[in-house]
Amino acid sequence: MANQPPKRPPPPNLTLPKPKDLARERRGETQTSPLPPTEPQPHATSPGAVTDEGDDVYTPASPGAQPRIRVSPGELHRIAAAAERVLAVDGAYFHAGGPIVRVIDRPGGGVMSEAINDQALVTELSSKICWEKRGQRGEWVRCDPPQGVVQNLMRGQNRPHLKALQGLARQPYLGPDRRFITSPGYHAETGIYAAFNGDDYDLKEPTREKAEHALECLKWLIEEVPFASEADLSGALAAMLTAAIRPSLAQAPAFSLTASRSGSGKSYLANIIAAFAGPGDPYITSYPTKADEATKVVVAMLLEKPAVILFDDMQTDWRSFGAINKALTSPTVTERILGSTRTATARTNVLMLGTGNNIEPERDMRRRVISIRLEPRSETPAFRRYRKDDPVEHLRRHRKAAVGDALTIIGAYLAAGAPLADVKPIGTYDGWSTFCRQPLLWLGLPDPAQSLIDQVTHDPDQQLLEEFLTAWSEVFGSRTMTVRKVVATAIDHPNLMDVLTELPVMDGRHVSPGRLGWFLNKNRGRKAGGLRIEPGDSKERRSWRVM
Repeated sequence: MANQPPKRPPPPNLTLPKPKDLARERRGETQTSPLPPTEPQPHATSPGAVTDEGDDVYTPASPGAQPRIRVSPGELHRIAAAAERVLAVDGAYFHAGGPIVRVIDRPGGGVMSEAINDQALVTELSSKICWEKRGQRGEWVRCDPPQGVVQNLMRGQNRPHLKALQGLARQPYLGPDRRFITSPGYHAETGIYAAFNGDDYDLKEPTREKAEHALECLKWLIEEVPFASEADLSGALAAMLTAAIRPSLAQAPAFSLTASRSGSGKSYLANIIAAFAGPGDPYITSYPTKADEATKVVVAMLLEKPAVILFDDMQTDWRSFGAINKALTSPTVTERILGSTRTATARTNVLMLGTGNNIEPERDMRRRVISIRLEPRSETPAFRRYRKDDPVEHLRRHRKAAVGDALTIIGAYLAAGAPLADVKPIGTYDGWSTFCRQPLLWLGLPDPAQSLIDQVTHDPDQQLLEEFLTAWSEVFGSRTMTVRKVVATAIDHPNLMDVLTELPVMDGRHVSPGRLGWFLNKNRGRKAGGLRIEPGDSKERRSWRVM
């Protein structure tokens, strides 16, 4: 029947470990895990490193007894290192570009990382360590963790024992050798902590035939979504592949799901895509409206390492803010922590989605966002009924099989030698193109990045700049002109004045010299229509010319 999913081979007969065993396995405590043990090995040259055997400051844990740390004057560096080591041995604590974080279960499913504040750190150190100091008669007595140790751990730069957390994986992911890592726990080579049972995922034989079958399974999930074109369908499939391996990608574009009206299926599609990234709900938030707001919230979101950040029901276009721009084109961002004077560096390997009516990326975001457009055939799409049972709920029940299909497509493409289709390269996203764009082209689909290419090619800002430079050149040629002279002369030249009114240089009904000077400085050296604006050769005051 048309509405039935493609038949899958029967799943293997699995015997799942008990929940407690899974928790221990994630911490690297089981004998079957092929990962290195979670207990870190101290660096012999680190000044604060401590050894398994302990010393006069630190005594390791023994059966039935907590580790012990004795507080003595002049030993702060050794005491702090010993306390850090106890956190590292726990297996759930890491450092993430500055802050100490721990991996915890996320409300709604899945896992997340949580930054530790001063109060939480005191509680953790007190519960995990027997602290002692000298009493009045010289005997050792119990005490609380010293504040100096807490502050050293919170703000110190040297981390001899805690491992760097580069990301969280909720399913098998690609390693540096382009092989899928299916083992749980911390992987030292990637810095990724894997919170899943690899036996749950059926990675099929990487052949083209298996990849084609897997593609049909993915298309079945979204066959009732009213895509505007086949390229939009291909973009949605690329978003699924991106979600499945996002922790492995240094950079990836955002995906914008848009339509002309509400009820078109944007949130429905967003939930399907998000399910490929992890078992929990996405991190849903509003798109920032100001640059300082974007700067504050970006690192706060990224430090939690959610699988997906969803800007739901956007009321504005994808505005170009520096923090979000960097999050989409750089492996890391460094910004001030919300509510603190300290800065943190966060990894950006999180999938970003946005939904809204007739939204589009602006300015620099045009090369960072893939737009997927929906066009419902009904005049009242909000009342439309889907022929299937709830596809989102179906996907959540069978999420691991669907993720396996996405990974099968990528694995089969790599096994075939990763042949490259003749399409325009997207320099920033070469890695993403290899794993999420080219496999779909290999299977005969349209270019999923076509909307991004069209956005860059038909950039209205670039076209307007070309009109401005052309009008300037017609009036002034290559002569050097001051801003005030340009403003005064434009009144008598309608073409130049018409273009100026379209630029962000107006103050009411008049051209603002200050705003025009800012615009010229911002766009100096930028080519449009074979022309560019450059500083003039006047020595008396700031001037400009078009070359």
